[in-house]
Amino acid sequence: MRLINEWKYSDHPDNKVNVSARKIAEIYKETTEHKGTQIIFSDIGTPKPVEFNIYDAVKEKLIRDFNIPEREITFIHDWTDTKKPELFRKMNRGEIRILLGSTEKAGTGLNVQQRVVAMHHLDIPWKPSELEQRNGRGARQGNLIAKEYYGNKVQNYIYAVEQSLDNYKFNLLKNKQTFISQMKNCELNVRTIDEGAIDEKSGMNFSEYIAILSGDTSLLEKSKLEKKIAVMESLKVSHFREIARNKYQLENLQNEQASTVKTLDKLAADEKVYKAGLQLDKDGVKVNPIKLDTISSTDSEAIGKHIIKLYQDWKPAVADEHTAQIGTLYGFSLYIRRQQEAYEENGVFEYRYSNSFYAQRSSDGIKYTYNNGLPNTDNPKLAARHFLNAIDRVESLKEKYEHTLNELKTEIPKLEQLTTKPFLQEAELQQMKNELANLERQIAIKIQENQLKQQQVAETEPEEVIDTPVIQLSEKVNGHTVPKEVILASQQVAERSRSRMRL
Repeated sequence: MRLINEWKYSDHPDNKVNVSARKIAEIYKETTEHKGTQIIFSDIGTPKPVEFNIYDAVKEKLIRDFNIPEREITFIHDWTDTKKPELFRKMNRGEIRILLGSTEKAGTGLNVQQRVVAMHHLDIPWKPSELEQRNGRGARQGNLIAKEYYGNKVQNYIYAVEQSLDNYKFNLLKNKQTFISQMKNCELNVRTIDEGAIDEKSGMNFSEYIAILSGDTSLLEKSKLEKKIAVMESLKVSHFREIARNKYQLENLQNEQASTVKTLDKLAADEKVYKAGLQLDKDGVKVNPIKLDTISSTDSEAIGKHIIKLYQDWKPAVADEHTAQIGTLYGFSLYIRRQQEAYEENGVFEYRYSNSFYAQRSSDGIKYTYNNGLPNTDNPKLAARHFLNAIDRVESLKEKYEHTLNELKTEIPKLEQLTTKPFLQEAELQQMKNELANLERQIAIKIQENQLKQQQVAETEPEEVIDTPVIQLSEKVNGHTVPKEVILASQQVAERSRSRMRL
């Protein structure tokens, strides 16, 4: 999360950088005799000169807190293709013992396997094959140190955080690997092909087909005009949705501007008090005259150990009071607070507790924290300067809020203009609607004319009457001749059929 905002999110002692650094340092010391090397993979947080990134954070931690020489740590990004053979030689000789790289740059073509004893994955790649490529940088033929001294095994460490994106990516890798395995082993029972939707983007829609088949081009014109109006109406809806979004954003920025002004006033007052009492030693380093209530020593290491112990073990004396003052520094009061966090485990909600520190000059003043209130638990001397580092942020915070205020003063007038911007195609839309209404009237008139013509034809057409032929026959009944009329069946049938066709 520090890649998003290093000020907002803390360097927690149990985050990936700190946990991995401890493990890397531990293996480094254990394999010093044989100059064992390690590879750390991370596809996010690659080196950037000014911004926070994973690579520099790990390197700084290893050098500062675990005394690993800087010359034995390197980034793959610092080696061009022409210089890589030199990197390979130094890694294989053990001159460089820790390499940080991404899957793209270090996943293939990296011949540094002779002394690799451990691989560390700070994030999870998106493809199963990429994870295999990573592991193949160390667990491969030619790894002499692992074969001779470590049971022919290379340790693999994957660092993940519960209830985070890591869980999703692991599940994604599992699904992809299952699918690939099923394909290779002919075990995939479902086969689907998505040929794309058949809609207006694929050609004519059904209304256009009907218009063409009817033989009336006015229907086709009506269909095309309706489509244009639908597109324009969609643009109009999007425009007013954007207007509403801009109004909402404008209101938020105006509220933020008022809040920023109040914060700047408090920062200016705190900066004045801090600089008035600030002391420097002969080398120009800021003196740390911290006074803690429960310790009288002025030794920085003793103070640091005490702060670390408070962070790890402190509990409030009264159950409802989660904050306590523990000392003073340059006119600021120093506090420790206990925070409660709920989590679910095996269907039951539990609570975990953690402590953090902050400094504050007045009860309604700004609470200054460093590293989100979490001290460096691996280095007592740095932990002793935790509160000084927190208060010392007042100047940078003031500059930050001044920059924010200037940006707000620039953005607010722009949003005010955007909220009053009209829909520029409104006249064109109304014209198309009028054309459509005229076209619909013309079509309705044509339909009425056609119906009238059909009715007139039906009324003026004479009804043809055909006499049915009759054949005179005679039949003898009781010896007497009796006349009888017989209708020809074929003529009768034909006439009946003609009558039905006319109807």
